[in-house]
Amino acid sequence: MIRYFTAFALWLALARSADGYVLALGAVVVAATLLAVRRMVPADGGRRRSPWAAIAGTAAFAASLLVRFVTSTLLTSAMILFQREVGRVVIVPLRLRDPGRRFLLLNAITLTPSTISLLLEEDLLYVHWLLPHGRAADVRKVKDALERPLIFGEKADDARGD
Repeated sequence: MIRYFTAFALWLALARSADGYVLALGAVVVAATLLAVRRMVPADGGRRRSPWAAIAGTAAFAASLLVRFVTSTLLTSAMILFQREVGRVVIVPLRLRDPGRRFLLLNAITLTPSTISLLLEEDLLYVHWLLPHGRAADVRKVKDALERPLIFGEKADDARGD
């Protein structure tokens, strides 16, 4: 309950308004967000996980995504400007089993310029990758860098190794 009121207070501070629709929208958004977080980061076997571990994992994921986004935006822009690109569809196995974390990974890959997640079938992810001529797709390296921080909350028996 403390988390709800803290998040709601943060909502009010950021909204800087106490109008009825702001209060109602804040109550719904905060409740939905906390339910989604509880679903995506469940407690491990009744043990309480350190909130710092969740924060560290989230920060590592966000930092990895930001670095990949900036560098691949520059690379993609250069490839398109100089017409040196070629597109390929690559298939990558996933280790994540949790649907919420898979959803985050698919969107993170799609948000990374020059890549688009096309399809997820069981444990295989199909990705379209725009590459410079003559270079092999190293989508596994990108996928691993984005997937590794997302595994932090899964139980050891739920996360599969390659």
